[in-house]
Amino acid sequence: MSPPTRERVLQAIQRLNYKPNAIARQFVQQRTTILGVLLGDLSNPYYAHMAQVVERAAFGFGYTTMFSNIEGAEEMAVSGVDALLGHRVAGIVFLAFVARRSQVNDALQRAGVPIVFLGLSESWGDSVGPRDAEGGRLATDHLIGLRHRRIAYVRTPLVERTGDRSRFRGYRTAMLRAGLEPLPAFVWEPGTERMRIARRITSLDAALSAPDAPTALFASNDIGAIALIEACELAGLAVPRDISVIGFDDITIARLQRISLTTIAQPLHFQAERAVSLLLERIADPRIQPRHVRVPVALKVRGSTGPPAGARRRARSASTSAYTKR
Repeated sequence: MSPPTRERVLQAIQRLNYKPNAIARQFVQQRTTILGVLLGDLSNPYYAHMAQVVERAAFGFGYTTMFSNIEGAEEMAVSGVDALLGHRVAGIVFLAFVARRSQVNDALQRAGVPIVFLGLSESWGDSVGPRDAEGGRLATDHLIGLRHRRIAYVRTPLVERTGDRSRFRGYRTAMLRAGLEPLPAFVWEPGTERMRIARRITSLDAALSAPDAPTALFASNDIGAIALIEACELAGLAVPRDISVIGFDDITIARLQRISLTTIAQPLHFQAERAVSLLLERIADPRIQPRHVRVPVALKVRGSTGPPAGARRRARSASTSAYTKR
């Protein structure tokens, strides 16, 4: 149109406060600019943080997000997926584990909607996640470097199976490489009073305070690690004086001075941007073979880890002896 006509149209838009109808535009273009996001319990700070970074990443690509909090329940997951498909989302970001043999998977297969897994390791779709085994080795090597010899990996239900196994494998690799005997995984649900070690069920206090109890705990994620710190303190153990605790994720509250959690950090913002980018590429070309991106992790040393009590006593004794000799 001519410049004068264009100017009159723009003035009319401003005067009437006109807003384009996004839904009508999407019907005309035969595509939406909405990405669905399936996530676990939103009360978990990890999921809340991931939801935030995904929303920012999607916005940077010109997309809006629609969230469905499935809380790990099959019925809620099915309902959430149906709602997302009903709004004709362009693709779905998974922040929650869903079993391959499930109603959710069946519904997605029928719909043919592009998907990407973020922070998860799934072979049947694009995925972006941390190098879990590398993180397990870094965490364990840090504790070994502090002269811990009895180190336990604490498995919580907050980490999907593949990532959890990889972190445990990294723990075992580091222990064996140092000539130490790996312990069986300690299985614990935060807030409960019991812990399973191999096939044995024991009280949490006994697991933490027995004569052969570990002097350091590597929790499968930060939420579990923070809950372990509280459990240790309730059992009369000071962290890190009596027992060290390390986590995995580096969520925001782990950096608070009161918690000061040593942890394995993963670049959440980069992962979110990469996941959204992969999803948009699959939307453009559904025939692309599944791609799996694994990003580096880094050790963040804070106040929840230190040498075991015996090592500190020996160090103080050696220091005193050296002073006496002088």
